[in-house]
Formats: sequence, structure tokens, C-alpha cells
Amino acid sequence: MYHYDYTQFRNDSRTLARLCLPFHADAIVGIARGGLMLSQALGYALDIRNIQSVRVESYDGMHQRVHYNLHVDCDLSHAKKVLIVDDIVDSGHTLRAVLNILEKRYPENVFKSAALFYKSTACLQSDFYLHEATEWIDFFWESDFSL
Repeated sequence: MYHYDYTQFRNDSRTLARLCLPFHADAIVGIARGGLMLSQALGYALDIRNIQSVRVESYDGMHQRVHYNLHVDCDLSHAKKVLIVDDIVDSGHTLRAVLNILEKRYPENVFKSAALFYKSTACLQSDFYLHEATEWIDFFWESDFSL
């Protein structure tokens, strides 16, 4: 297990923001819960105030569910370019499902995705990413805030 701490998150958020900058997104959709911390950091770095979220329930602890719940209630009608953000693209199924729904609802928008980590075996990869995940990642926001 790899502990991903705040210092690395801060540095990686800046690096990822620089990679995303040429896309000129005018909205961010964070995939809750894991992508919310990164969505906010990228929002500040890229000066994007239109930050929204979708909720995907695909894990029970450390185990991925066969079926998952997807709750999408975004209004992207005033956006042109949307950055979809998650902490990790594991199987790629979550990202694919979110993209499919948003592209159907907003066919005029351009969507790109960003993640801190990816797995090479994912069925879909992010447009912008930093690290390959080779073991379970213990993100500081999962462990440091537990009571």
C-alpha cells in the first residue's frame, strides 16, 4: 500500500493543472468522492469557478462492485469545454459511464478527463494523468480525516 500525502498532492495538482491548461476548460466535473479534492485544487489553479460533481458508488471498501450507482445532476448548458476529474482511473468503467451520460446530455460540449493515477489495464484512459498505479493507494483524504 502506498500512502499519498498532502505534499505530493499539492505538487501533483500544480503539475496536472499545467498539463490541462491548454485545453482551456470553462467547467470542471469532479467524480465524488475521490475526485472532489483534485477538482477543487484544479479549479483554483486554472481559475475555474464552475465546479460541479457527479456521484459514483463503485467500491465497497477496497473491492470494486460489479454494479454501481451513478448520480449525475450537472448543469453544463453554459459550458463549452468540460474537464472531468477523478483521483484514479482504475478499471475505466466509471469514467466511461460518466462520459457517456454527459456526452448524451451535452453533445455540443467538448469533454476531456484528468486523473492523478491510472492503471494500464483500464478500458479507458484519462486525457491528462501523472502516475501509474501499481499498488493500492491510500490517499491522505481517505485516511487522514477518518475519525
